[in-house]
Amino acid sequence: MLNEASNAKYSPVTTRDEQRSIATAAAKKKDILDDDGYANKVKLFLTSASSAKSSKITSPKKYKYACTTLLILGFILSLLLTIFIWFTDLYTSELYKRLTIENGSLLYDAWREPPVRPLMCVYIFNYTNFAEFVANDGSNNIKLKVQEVGPYCYRETSYRVNITDHKNGSQTFNEMKIQEFDYNSSNGSDSDIIVVPDIPYIIAIALTKDENFFIRKSVSSYLDNASEYPFVVVSVYDFCFGYQNDMTNAINTLAKIGNKTPPFEKFGLFVKRVGVNQDRLTVFNGHDNLNQMGQLMQLNGKSLLHPWKTDECNTVGGSDGMFFPRYEVQNGQNVNLFHKESCRKLPMTFRSRKKIKNGIIGHLYTLAHDAFNNSIPENSCYNVGASPMPDGVFDMGACSSNSPLLVSRAHFLYSNPSLLNAIEGLNPDPKKHEFLWIIDPLIGITIETEMRIQLNVQVRNPNNYGTLSKIPDNTILPFT
Repeated sequence: MLNEASNAKYSPVTTRDEQRSIATAAAKKKDILDDDGYANKVKLFLTSASSAKSSKITSPKKYKYACTTLLILGFILSLLLTIFIWFTDLYTSELYKRLTIENGSLLYDAWREPPVRPLMCVYIFNYTNFAEFVANDGSNNIKLKVQEVGPYCYRETSYRVNITDHKNGSQTFNEMKIQEFDYNSSNGSDSDIIVVPDIPYIIAIALTKDENFFIRKSVSSYLDNASEYPFVVVSVYDFCFGYQNDMTNAINTLAKIGNKTPPFEKFGLFVKRVGVNQDRLTVFNGHDNLNQMGQLMQLNGKSLLHPWKTDECNTVGGSDGMFFPRYEVQNGQNVNLFHKESCRKLPMTFRSRKKIKNGIIGHLYTLAHDAFNNSIPENSCYNVGASPMPDGVFDMGACSSNSPLLVSRAHFLYSNPSLLNAIEGLNPDPKKHEFLWIIDPLIGITIETEMRIQLNVQVRNPNNYGTLSKIPDNTILPFT
């Protein structure tokens, strides 16, 4: 009875639940079909769209992977671009094209009026025992003594004037220079008095050595009346920028008598350096050949000069001092500097890389050790005189009306010992007297220079005329 009562009590409840579930399912089915199923179709569409959208959202892992891939690709592309720019010549070539010296370029104004004012310092050999030497009758073995004085320094402002812009990738111009004494850099004043060889007198005697006896004797006698000694007492300023005395006046008078142009109104080391120089220089402007920018093409309209034995030595070329071929500089190859006062190229050799101010790296060049050695085959073309010069000096005579002017390293550095033995007071020292040039390897422009050059005059008086006979023939006298 208990079980039956229990079954009778709970069975209706279970039945009602089942019926309620069936009724709910029927109601849902009916709702789906209401209004032709439109509402439920919308619900299904939205549910489906939401599910589809959710399936397209990238997971965090996939997002990180994509970002990493893009970063790697960007780095590789940047690296390849950097390598292409810096390890090919594209960047420097494009830069260099904008730094030509043709009119309108970025560099043109700086080339025409250089902003840098170089310091030109002059050391002069003061002859301290000239009176004793001249008075010696030969019984005592007395050598001429020199004392180096200075430096006497001048700030030099340069301009390139009378510029002709050619259509063949070149520029022709004159140089104009203005000097101003720099007291702070000088050791002394340019009013200091010095004793130096009487260079006009020595030159005049040398130019008559191949004339007949009558001309030699007449010239010597006439000049002896204008000079008691083969030396002159003069101020530093006058010696540098020109002086007139009885000797210069006598030489000009002789020139006029011989229907020749007087060699100078006044004599001085830098007379031709003041103001506008008459020499016309033609250089490549870099438009057609970037590597040749600033290299000399012609001197006074000539690409080939004629003082030397071969065309190779007579060819005008090399740097005018501002620009050098950048490819050669970058590779540490030899470069040339054209020295127009001696009508020749001076070879310069690479020594090392050198760090200068602000961390800039330049290539250090020096004058080749054998540049003035007349005994080597490379320089045999310059031996046009009666006899070769000793190693270490270069005879500029063929380039300057056969005057006995010579160029060498300072204090005859790396020269034949006989040159040092003839004069007391010379002390060659590479640290003080080496010829140095620092060039930027990217553009080929000069950064710094210490162009140490010595000027000398050779006594050429084989017939022992006049007061010059006191000095042995062929003696080489340094003067600055």
